[in-house]
Amino acid sequence: MNLIQSTVLTSLPAGKKRTPSGWIAFNAPCCIHHGESQDRRKRGGIMNSPDGTLSFHCFNCGFKTSYAPGRKISLKTKKWMSWLGIGDTAIKKLVIEALRLEESSNIVEKKKFITFEKKELPKNSHKLEIWLEKYLKKDLTDRQHQCIDSLLNYFKERGIEATWYDFMYSPDIHFDFNKRVIIPFYWKGNVVGYTGRLFEKLDKVKYYTDVQPGYVFNLDVQDWSRKFVIVTEGPFDAISVSGVSILGSEINDIQRDLIENLGRRIIVVPDNDKPGDKLIDQAIEYRWSVAFPRWDEKVADVADAVLKYGRLFTIQSILKSTESNKLKIDLKRKMYGRL
Repeated sequence: MNLIQSTVLTSLPAGKKRTPSGWIAFNAPCCIHHGESQDRRKRGGIMNSPDGTLSFHCFNCGFKTSYAPGRKISLKTKKWMSWLGIGDTAIKKLVIEALRLEESSNIVEKKKFITFEKKELPKNSHKLEIWLEKYLKKDLTDRQHQCIDSLLNYFKERGIEATWYDFMYSPDIHFDFNKRVIIPFYWKGNVVGYTGRLFEKLDKVKYYTDVQPGYVFNLDVQDWSRKFVIVTEGPFDAISVSGVSILGSEINDIQRDLIENLGRRIIVVPDNDKPGDKLIDQAIEYRWSVAFPRWDEKVADVADAVLKYGRLFTIQSILKSTESNKLKIDLKRKMYGRL
């Protein structure tokens, strides 16, 4: 964590809270400067990434700003810092620090630059908490109320809490989004894609996904202080244990770089099926660790394990069954019928 990141985070107002998707929510200081009343509902959100990047977004007045190591601190970001209560002298020091980081980034060998384009969510997509407020106030159409009711029942059946992630919903009938829960994909605080999962039992494709090549789901949540990262196949798996998802059963080169750049122990937990074997092969090739938790045969993946055993036991069983040695990994996969 660099000086700029740590100064901003320690200057956030009291009462802040961290959301399941990694945002730090607090009363936004920008609203009164943009013709809005003082925020009292924690509509301001800040995302801090392991590489030192900071992204702020006010979900009330729409104000946005960001900083990334190697860049100068913009006038917009300086104003935002002052609204947070950071003094002029401290801001000047941070400007000098940003110049130092910019100079050093030009000297050292740069890593491969990876980024993803911003994407639009389905029409009229809003956070699930907004829909739940309307649901409780009965401020929905009969059809919308029925859909939200079905969505909540789906979460209950899968053992998922609505607060575990920034789930969204859209009443748009295009691609049946009114019957899907939307999982937005974030990259440095911006939406860069999404997937929509059917919550009603229909004879249609379960997932409708808009994802860019190389994207790793839930990467923004991986706090710099963590000693390991759990790599899963599906997004619900990752959400269930605060891990990351490759959104499939094979890792490409960009995904490998992104995960390894976290600089911590990597633990792969493949699904209990044949495609999961490919993931084990790749883990061995990359010298990553693989977990072989002894779950019930009917448990197909991490999300199923959380439903059956709970989050804490599932994570413990993953950590206790992790192997890093190639011979031991091959032995375990043979013992458990994965060859």
